[in-house]
Amino acid sequence: MANDHQRPASKDERATLQVRAPSHAERTRTLVKEARAATLSTIARDPAGFPYGSLVTIAFDEQGRPLLLLSTLAEHTGNLLAQSEASVLVTEPLGSHDQPLALGRVTILGPCRAVIDEEKAAVRKGFLEQQPSASYYVDFNDFAFYRLEPTALRYVGGFGRMSWVTADDYRAAEADPLASSSAGILKHMNEDHADACLVYATSLLGVADATAATMTAVDRYGFELAVKTPAGPRALRWAFDEPVATSEKVHHAMVALVRRARAKS
Repeated sequence: MANDHQRPASKDERATLQVRAPSHAERTRTLVKEARAATLSTIARDPAGFPYGSLVTIAFDEQGRPLLLLSTLAEHTGNLLAQSEASVLVTEPLGSHDQPLALGRVTILGPCRAVIDEEKAAVRKGFLEQQPSASYYVDFNDFAFYRLEPTALRYVGGFGRMSWVTADDYRAAEADPLASSSAGILKHMNEDHADACLVYATSLLGVADATAATMTAVDRYGFELAVKTPAGPRALRWAFDEPVATSEKVHHAMVALVRRARAKS
């Protein structure tokens, strides 16, 4: 199986990229908005110089900076105190795709240091809003807040979709407003309206020989389909006429598209 550096984009993937879609910076902000756990990689003291990965709970501030609540007893905390260079790997939940390497993920690299006293109250509030179960140990003397300052990010959205994202673009981007409702929308479309997904493929996207279509992603700008044909699978995207920000507006847009597709076919 090709890795994320080597596999060239297919014809369908290149066509998809030409349809309005979230930027990789927007996809990254959307991904971290829903994240509650990550892999923290620090530089080991013993054995010296090796990358040391550990599972941590995580939160993000308004600028998208990772926030960590770490114990002084943890190996990674000692590593950070000795050398602040670190990264966090955030992925879509396991099981979101049949193939693990199709999961969206981002590695955020930068120095990770203890939060200064003047900022602790605000960081504490933001962290507990996203990690309420941490409330029972947040004030233990051996725990402290750390914040990673992004300097570079590597985004991979599955096969054929990847790039480096600058820290400036990441900070300026907004998470997709459908992030929390997209899973429900996809489930509803695929379980209750599989016929609509197929007519989107055959009529709107012009895949006349499509035998089935599954909606694999939806965002403010449009949706993506995995389409089955006698010649093999295809991955295609359709853009809404205008961005949508709520599940109710997605519903109206989907209904209008079905009518358009059936009138066209």
